[in-house]
Amino acid sequence: MELETEAWNMKNKQVGKRKGHLLLVPCPLQGHMNPMLHLATILYSHGFLITITETQPSSPVVFPPHRPDFLFESIDGLDNSPSEIFKGDVVTFLYTLNTKCKAPFHDCLSRIQTNSTQGPVTCIIHDAVMFFSVDVADDMKIPRIVLRTSSATNFYGLSLLKQKGDLLAIQGTVKHT
Repeated sequence: MELETEAWNMKNKQVGKRKGHLLLVPCPLQGHMNPMLHLATILYSHGFLITITETQPSSPVVFPPHRPDFLFESIDGLDNSPSEIFKGDVVTFLYTLNTKCKAPFHDCLSRIQTNSTQGPVTCIIHDAVMFFSVDVADDMKIPRIVLRTSSATNFYGLSLLKQKGDLLAIQGTVKHT
């Protein structure tokens, strides 16, 4: 990782010009990844160092290989890859992801914060469904921003479910293991 960071610094010659080091925590589902990668590209073009966490080693489906300007850090909290856990049950998938990734994310962030080559993280930008990062960011006193990748239709649908009283039925489907 250190050699990769040094190569990034040499290639971009922005070590002294960087505006900050941003750590992005995307949900490993394609509809969530695309907006996060678009945001990363925009922020990078404005001088920010971008590190993206991933819940599995670089999958060509999730992380295209043409992203040499970003650094990647793995969170090894899952026993299986996200695609093996998902199986169409979004609630269980997100519950598993959030319960198993908190400690590994803390370890990952601690490693980054002590790595003088790339500098400390100055802000965390996380997907709204990756709420394990909230406690870690707050605990380490790192500012955070939530990126909501859901559409207006999603919020409208949830509000209708809440009005009808069906939202609790959905929340009750989480299997606590």
